[in-house]
Amino acid sequence: MKHAKNYWLLLQTILATLALPTIAFHLRGIELSKKFSPIINQQLSYQLVTLLLAVVMLMVFSYSRKKVFKTYFQKGDSNKKFQPAPYFGIKPKPDETWKKAGIEWAVVISLVTVIVIYFQLFGEESTPSLSGIVEVLPLSILVALVNSFVEETICRIGVIVALKGVYEDGKIAIVSGLLFGSVHYFGTPGGFTGAIVSGFLGWFLAKSMLETKGIFWAWLIHFLQDIIIITALFSI
Repeated sequence: MKHAKNYWLLLQTILATLALPTIAFHLRGIELSKKFSPIINQQLSYQLVTLLLAVVMLMVFSYSRKKVFKTYFQKGDSNKKFQPAPYFGIKPKPDETWKKAGIEWAVVISLVTVIVIYFQLFGEESTPSLSGIVEVLPLSILVALVNSFVEETICRIGVIVALKGVYEDGKIAIVSGLLFGSVHYFGTPGGFTGAIVSGFLGWFLAKSMLETKGIFWAWLIHFLQDIIIITALFSI
């Protein structure tokens, strides 16, 4: 069968992605330290297990398609052109690069995340205090750094390594978005709204990787969203 190796690699990526919420579910109630809340204990144990999974998947990707893996598992070139995507209303200026677009979109996406998380987790009557946010922020940053790396490794690098050369870049980005969005239906942000927002984010981050040939913007933008989300979770 033509491209059997690619589809087998994609299947492994899908299974690894589906494993993430499964791991989170089975780690509920795990207590690493009595000084942490149940959600923090769960997150710390989850990050340790999924980081190991990500390392294993990196070895699988590197071994399976070493050249493609090395092309995209690097910082990338921010001077690459930010390509239009008319079907999403993205119509950049002809000379716009990721150096400018990356910053602008990081801000916009972060603001959307703040709004979605606020209404899904809090609301007007339970807004977290500034002191509470400051208290959990250092740990949130650490967890966000690991979580964003894990998800970019599996949901972005995995899809690109599996499908590069099989489908055109636009379709690869859509596959990554669909996978990322569907699994976030059960995550945070969750539900239909969470799936749509996460699906768009997954597509956009895959677009950044494919156009810059690197992980920098995808990881950075994802990292910023995870700081917002995890800080909110830890502040409940």
